[in-house]
Amino acid sequence: MISANGVTLRVGKKALFEDVNIKFTEGNCYGLIGANGAGKSTFLKILSGALEPTNGSIVITPGQRLSVLEQDHFKYDDCVVLDTVMMGNARLFEVKAEREEIYANFNEEDGIRAAELEEEFANMNGWEAEADAATLLNGLGIDTELHSKLMGELNGSEKVKVLLARALFGNPDILLLDE
Repeated sequence: MISANGVTLRVGKKALFEDVNIKFTEGNCYGLIGANGAGKSTFLKILSGALEPTNGSIVITPGQRLSVLEQDHFKYDDCVVLDTVMMGNARLFEVKAEREEIYANFNEEDGIRAAELEEEFANMNGWEAEADAATLLNGLGIDTELHSKLMGELNGSEKVKVLLARALFGNPDILLLDE
């Protein structure tokens, strides 16, 4: 569940939203409709935590993971396609990267941290992450030979599919899709 409690967003003296109270309950799908420039994307940014409201708060059920379909098709151009998808589960990707760094420069002092990371990685099904990301990509029509390419090498429709796979990766509890 995600809820907005008394959310207000002011741009200068103008209120884009004022005292918005809404609860999005689990198991339902919702759509925001309105004219261009009405603030739909801005409201989604507030819900995702990417933008702070002037007043009010956003509450997400503790332990639930929120994912967002990114609109910036060039944001990950320097990243490998498969990594871009796995970044959809930020904590898993952070643990994976830290593990790789420790093992690349391993010393005895790193042993305890490596063990902690291994346990967390295993608990998040990290060993299946690349296969799961590849399955998502293949299911969306992104051929296996593209998985190791940089995002910048893909065409526009392929990038959108990778960004969708990124949003879906790890089965988030809350999924925000903006256009």
